[in-house]
Amino acid sequence: MSESEEEEKADLLHVKRLKTEKTDRISALPDSLILHILSFLQMDEVIRTGVLTKRWHLLWTSAQTLIFSYSGPHDYGTYNKFATFIDDTLLRCQPSKLNKFSVDFIYSRRFVRHVNKWIAFIKNKHVEELNLHLRSRDLNEIYNLPELMYSNMCLRDLYLRHCNLVPKGEINWPSLRVLEIGYAELNQDFIKKICFGCPALESLKFRSCYGIGCFNIDSKSVKKLVIKGCWDDDEDDNEEEKELGIYARNVTSLEISGHFHKKILVLQDVKALVDAKLNVYRKPDEYIHNYEGDFKTDQNMVKDLLVSLQHVEKLSIGTWCLQVLTTLEMRTLSCPRMRCKYLTLNTHMKKWELPGITILLQSCPQVETLNIDMTSHFEEYYFGSYFKKCNDFSGGNYWISRPCWVLYLKTLRIYGFWGGNEYILSFLEVVLKNAMVLEKIFIGSSKNDWIPTDADYRRVANKMLSFPRSSKDAVILFTG
Repeated sequence: MSESEEEEKADLLHVKRLKTEKTDRISALPDSLILHILSFLQMDEVIRTGVLTKRWHLLWTSAQTLIFSYSGPHDYGTYNKFATFIDDTLLRCQPSKLNKFSVDFIYSRRFVRHVNKWIAFIKNKHVEELNLHLRSRDLNEIYNLPELMYSNMCLRDLYLRHCNLVPKGEINWPSLRVLEIGYAELNQDFIKKICFGCPALESLKFRSCYGIGCFNIDSKSVKKLVIKGCWDDDEDDNEEEKELGIYARNVTSLEISGHFHKKILVLQDVKALVDAKLNVYRKPDEYIHNYEGDFKTDQNMVKDLLVSLQHVEKLSIGTWCLQVLTTLEMRTLSCPRMRCKYLTLNTHMKKWELPGITILLQSCPQVETLNIDMTSHFEEYYFGSYFKKCNDFSGGNYWISRPCWVLYLKTLRIYGFWGGNEYILSFLEVVLKNAMVLEKIFIGSSKNDWIPTDADYRRVANKMLSFPRSSKDAVILFTG
């Protein structure tokens, strides 16, 4: 054999060995690691991995995370195929237990037999995390959670959307840590059963629920409470504004956000709160052309909410509430004095937000860290043309004429700004001029925003370098 033939043969053996090594690397992965990788995929994708190697052909049947999410066309035929696909998959799956089961699809009563079978399956597999998102287009077609699900020793995380929750007996979820309920009719009896039937519950979240007039969270374990929107399905009493009470005596973190229709929010017994987020709003078509009356209703609600939150250390306020505070400032009314040290403003720094921001900052003299998030959704408050005409002002120099309110400010973070907003630039000028103990200013764009160019950096930097400073230690950092 010639020297060249020997070299060619050696090269072929080397290539074959490399291919074998690559195959061995995949084959050498333990089943537990492969199943962990598969847990990040939806179930139809998991099943398709069976064609990769013979070893994987049946390995997916031992998967302990089952995720089904419908994304096809909106017609009954494909809905039915999707439900049948889940049925067939569960027949072939043989895990000893389930870490997670998640299903998201369009539900109607014709699928109740399918969903009941899925519930029975996960009950027998001792599932730890359950996510049922059974989207229904009709309130009369909502799935009734079966009685057998109200007693479960293994559940740790439970997410229920578009489910009818009417337990005949008590709730028994002793291991549950996280509970999220969305788009469901609630009553105080059900809330009470949650509080007493979930002794380990730490986080409780309600999203766009209806039919309830009071959230009385009488639980020693719940520390985080989130209420995102609430509405009333009583069409006969469409014009009346109703109170929505929130009692949370042991909760340390509270978020109230979203649309609350004509609900007047009332906080009571929230002395344990450390962190509070207030980002609620009403829509313009909910006002009945009695602007003075609407202003007073909104003013009283926001002021009362702030009074209840005076003691919190961390406070976050949304744009609608800031605009309500603008009506206070324009009428020379007072804002409750707050003791927070960490303040977040969800604002686009638009003209009619400026007075509200001012009155709030003046009411928070102890703030050390101020975050301005310009990436959040903007909800415009309905001032009415008459109010704006009578109270118009020059926004360009607005901050310069206001009293100093940044005496203790050490850190300022601004998200979603790259120089196009004149109000934020004048705001930065006032901060640098008056903040005597300021240490750092962070300026960055959001992840979903456009990427600033070097010219953008230079333009903003040069502008800020021209502003006088009270703090010699203050540095300005640009982040991506």
